[in-house]
Amino acid sequence: MLEKLTPRDRIALKVAGAALVLFLVADFGVLPLLDVMQASSGGIEKKELTLRRYQRLVALASSQPASRAAAEKSLGDAEAGLLESPSESLANAEWQRLVRELAKEKGLELSSSEVLRVEKLSPDYALVTGRVALAARLDQLVDMLVAMATSPKLLAANSLKVMPMGGDPQKRLQVEMTISAAMRAAKAAEVAPEKH
Repeated sequence: MLEKLTPRDRIALKVAGAALVLFLVADFGVLPLLDVMQASSGGIEKKELTLRRYQRLVALASSQPASRAAAEKSLGDAEAGLLESPSESLANAEWQRLVRELAKEKGLELSSSEVLRVEKLSPDYALVTGRVALAARLDQLVDMLVAMATSPKLLAANSLKVMPMGGDPQKRLQVEMTISAAMRAAKAAEVAPEKH
């Protein structure tokens, strides 16, 4: 039947087939991935805002013991998602451990991970941001993003680059993403008084 088609019809059929494949990849691969990214990217900012509100409630509720206790409990529950390390260097190591564990749970191996910076958000909180690179199938990547969004720790994917790996029989993607985690800001060491 294909022999009866003119060369022009064959080209049109190939273009239509390629357009169908691109549509299916975008509809079932790229768009759901973008939806998951948007849902998790604003998480840190929202949760930090919640932490600030709870801190204000604790400060304002000092005159009412019952309200103060409830506000302190809410603040404690929200702060349970922070990295537990007291210093930036320990928080960097904890961030790397958390990301490695998440990847390992989803059957992924990180090809690289590095902490980029620790950014102070307020006098009380800071944000540890790092970059990871890995190879994953689309379903594994979505599983990892969902695991980050539902993690008991405050983790968020800030940016995501996905590139196809040509000739890979498993149809894996080369993924590079920036991940942030919140921590309690390290307090500056008090200066000892000078001896006279």
